[in-house]
Amino acid sequence: MTFGPLLEVPSKGRATASTPALFGLVADLLEYPEEDMVSRGPEFMRRARALPDDQPARLVVDFCRWFQAADPNAMREAYVATFDHSRRNALYMTYATHGDTRARGAALLSFKRLYDEQGFAGPSDELPDYLPTVLRFAATAPTAGAALAMARAGVELVASSLAQSGSPWAGLLEAVCLTSAMVDGPPTEAVGIVQEGALV
Repeated sequence: MTFGPLLEVPSKGRATASTPALFGLVADLLEYPEEDMVSRGPEFMRRARALPDDQPARLVVDFCRWFQAADPNAMREAYVATFDHSRRNALYMTYATHGDTRARGAALLSFKRLYDEQGFAGPSDELPDYLPTVLRFAATAPTAGAALAMARAGVELVASSLAQSGSPWAGLLEAVCLTSAMVDGPPTEAVGIVQEGALV
């Protein structure tokens, strides 16, 4: 399925010209908070406040407020505990839905082919289903909807896990869920949940 450029439209439940900006910002905010990233807190807040005042934007603003107030070292520890030490929260969308199965290889290849078709080069040290990479693609490519559709089940599973644990990053995933629903249409049923490496 191919989608055209994301344009401002007045009707409710549709992508707007601000959608790429939100995806790009969330992609940045989901990265590990290195020192240079922490120093960009005011920039992130400015970008968040420049978004239209809707629910996804408010969630991102709330996260930026927490990000600026948090102790950097404590935030780094929380990030590692959240995303690196919990398989349910891994930011690799095909892992969330397929785990370590053969089906995951085909899903990864689908992302790679989509990126190649659009001339998009993700980071060489990350798999193509890494959520910040998916969001950066969605922020720049006219086929944003295709990538979001492939990632959506994984995003929803990780969003649910983060919300259950009360993670500060939960709002970012919720914002992605709400915004991607405007781009790629109604959700599809998730058929399993990853629980520490097993798809059940």
